[in-house]
This record gives sequence, structure tokens and C-alpha cells, in this order.
Amino acid sequence: MLKYWKLLELGYWDCQRTEALILSPTRELASHTEKVILAMGNFISIKVHACIGGKSVGDDIRKLELGHQVVSGTPGRVCDMIKRRTLKTTHIKLLIVDESDEMLSRGFKDQIYDIYRYLPPVLQVLSLSLPTIKRGKEQNKNST
Repeated sequence: MLKYWKLLELGYWDCQRTEALILSPTRELASHTEKVILAMGNFISIKVHACIGGKSVGDDIRKLELGHQVVSGTPGRVCDMIKRRTLKTTHIKLLIVDESDEMLSRGFKDQIYDIYRYLPPVLQVLSLSLPTIKRGKEQNKNST
């Protein structure tokens, strides 16, 4: 849930610009993230699109041209959309790398680096890893 609340901290959302990018290791997780943000977006007017393999590239291009404030996706498709200049990165303020440990173990390091190179120099980066979250919860239990 932390990754979703981090989006709310951005405050004002421009109607046409991508301001947050969420990278996930699997299509299923990227799609789930899109659904959760869509549900939140009903209350705060955020438009989100999932860029994942297995879906039409043409459909991704059309939807991204319409403008979405949040893009959730897998590194391969996101990197492809950036290189095609369909996903504009100049206004991205927040990069969330979900399950970062899983991303690195699956060999996404080079694609994540390629994506990062296209992002603005002033950027918030949130790297989430399930083992880290579990460790944090265990530490909190032990400190009480």
C-alpha cells in the first residue's frame, strides 16, 4: 500500500503528463497495480495505464498518446514505449520499482538502467522489496 500512498504525495496531477512510473517484474503485478490505482483514481482523478507484454503495442501507443498520469508496467514494454518516444518521461517525478529484489534476480537490471537514463535528473525513487518489508515488520514487533 505504501507505493500507492506515495502517489498521493505528488499532489497536483497534470491531465496530459506522465508523472509516476511503476515498474513490476510480472504482467500480473503490473495489471493489479493498474486496477488499484484506477480504484483510487475514481476519487482523485488519476488516469493510469498498464504497459505490459502480451497486449497490443498499438493499443499502448494510442492510450499513452491520450495522456495518463501514472504508467504501471514491466521493464521490457516500458523501455520499448520510451524508445518509441510514445511514453514521455520529461515530467516523471516518481519512479517506483516494485519487488526490486525479484527484478534483479530475473535479469531486469539492464532494462531498469536503460529506463532510468531517460528519466529527469530530479526524481523520487522508491525501491520496494518484500523481504525488506517483512524484515521491517519483524523489527517493529521485536522493538515493542
